[in-house]
Amino acid sequence: MKPGFGELVTASGLDAVIEPLDEASVLGALGELHGLSGRLERIASEKDETFVLHAADARYLVKVSGEAREDLALQTAVLRHLERAAPELPVPVVKSGVDGVDLHEVASGRSLRVLSFLPGEPLAERAAAPEPFGRWHGQLTRALAGFRGGNRTLLWDLRYLSALDTANGLAQEVLAEFASRVRPGELETQLVHNDMSPHNILVGASGELAGILDFGDVLSTAVVFDLAIALSNLLDADAPDLWAAPLGWLRGYLQVRPIVEEELALLPLLAVARLVQRALISSWRARRDPARAEYVRSHASRDWVTARAGYAGLGAAAERVLEVRR
Repeated sequence: MKPGFGELVTASGLDAVIEPLDEASVLGALGELHGLSGRLERIASEKDETFVLHAADARYLVKVSGEAREDLALQTAVLRHLERAAPELPVPVVKSGVDGVDLHEVASGRSLRVLSFLPGEPLAERAAAPEPFGRWHGQLTRALAGFRGGNRTLLWDLRYLSALDTANGLAQEVLAEFASRVRPGELETQLVHNDMSPHNILVGASGELAGILDFGDVLSTAVVFDLAIALSNLLDADAPDLWAAPLGWLRGYLQVRPIVEEELALLPLLAVARLVQRALISSWRARRDPARAEYVRSHASRDWVTARAGYAGLGAAAERVLEVRR
C-alpha cells in the first residue's frame, strides 16, 4: 500500500516549520565540535539552514538540518562512496568533527554537518552546451550504481505522484496519463541523485564541471525518473525549441549510461510530470511556510507554463528522444 500525502510529508521532513538558529549559536557549535571559527554567511536553501563559513584557511559549507538522522547519514555515506568510487567527480567532501564524527546533534534535535565549499558559478547562470553535463550526469549515475541502500520514502519521488491531490485540469490530465502508462515497479532501479538541475551544478571559469551539489533527495528509485528530472529542469517554454537543451543533455548522458528504449519513450511524460509535481508541492509549501515561500516559488515560477507546452507535444517529443538513442 502506497503512503498517503501526509505520511510522505512527514517522511520527507516537510511538516515542521523550524525557527532559524542564530549565527552565534552555530559559530559556537562549530568551534566546539569542529575546531573551526570565522565569519558565517547565511544562504537560502530548501529545508536546511545553510551557511558558508569563511575561515582563515578555507571556506566551508555548514548545514543545520532537522531531517531524520538516518537520511542525513545516507547523504554522508553517498558522498563518501563517491569520494572512493569516482574521485574525478567534484562533489562536496564531508568534514568530520574533532571527535571523528560526521553528524553532531545541536539545538532542538537538529544535526550539524560541515562539508567542503566548492567554488564556481551555477550552470543556471551560464550559457553552456548541455551535452557535456549530460555525460557527467551519466557518469555520476554509473558511480552511484555501486552503492547499496537508499530505500527511503520521499514526497519528491515520482513513484508517489498519485498522492498529490489537485483541482488543476492540466495536473489531473498528467497524473491520469502517468497512472495509465508508467509502472514504477517494472523500471530499472538504483540509487540516484534525484534533483539534478542547473542550480545544483557548478561551472568553472573555462566552462568545465566544478561541482555537483545537493544530495538531499538521494534515494533508490527508477533511473529514468532521475534522468527525467534533469530534462525537466532544462525545458524552456520561451526557447525557440522547447526540447533542444534536454535532448542535448540526453545525448551526452546516453554516451555513458544506456537506457532501454521502452523507458526512454516515457521521458517526455515523466519530465512534464516532474514539473507538475514541483508546482503542486511548491504551492503547498509556500502556503505552509511563508518564511521560505520566496525561495520555494522561485524554483517553480514557470512550471505550469512549461508543463502545458511540454504536454501539448508529448508524442513528437517521444519520437525525438528515441532518435537520440538511434
